[in-house]
Amino acid sequence: MIKMVVSSFFNTLIDSEEAIPTSTMLQIEKLRKRKILFSICTNRPYKEVLEYNHDFPFIDYIISLNGSYIYDVEKEKCLFKSKLSSINLKKILSLFEQEKMIFYTEEEIYTKVSDIEEKEIYKIEVELPIKTEKWEESLKKMKVQYSIFEWNGKSYLEITSSKANMFVGVDKISLKNSIELKEILVICANNSDIPLVNNIPNSYIMKNSDESLKKICKKVTNNNDCKGVENVLKKLEKLDGKENVHI
Repeated sequence: MIKMVVSSFFNTLIDSEEAIPTSTMLQIEKLRKRKILFSICTNRPYKEVLEYNHDFPFIDYIISLNGSYIYDVEKEKCLFKSKLSSINLKKILSLFEQEKMIFYTEEEIYTKVSDIEEKEIYKIEVELPIKTEKWEESLKKMKVQYSIFEWNGKSYLEITSSKANMFVGVDKISLKNSIELKEILVICANNSDIPLVNNIPNSYIMKNSDESLKKICKKVTNNNDCKGVENVLKKLEKLDGKENVHI
């Protein structure tokens, strides 16, 4: 039996207009009435997702900044956070000093190196294209996590600490709530979601998913403009109470 649903935010739950269809919200409400948790994974700060939760609360947990920060919505507190080390931060700044970078603290976003002095940085984005050979080997030596995020026709290299990824966030939430991995359903679309698909048996990807996900996941739902998340939740509703958790 599924006890938690985890959905990516960008390219998944919200459509190209950055909205969540009303019918999808109603389907999530049905889910939560059955005591199934609903968690969101996002590449951005948790407060951006909370804005969608004000008028119609539907979120239990937010795994933000690629797993670097986990937020308990009901208790309004952080459950886990993992910043980039000062050593790796300096190396990354040096490696990409000629490129456009975006810096994330727990809640704020900065675009200038001068603005991040004495601040804890949880994620760095570097606007691509940049030739892979320029940075991949260096990041591997640093042992940081990295992925490529596609949004609005642009590509961004995302860099977080070695202790942070989307699955780490989901795993911590599942342990807190005594939920087994087989009792989790994932719906995702981004390169940063690969650790989820690799570790959660019940995983769906969107038709508009990153090509890296299409190579490893066979269960596909509609794209984010055609209510892909909603379609999976309707399938889950039909199986409510059945022993076979694989949908």
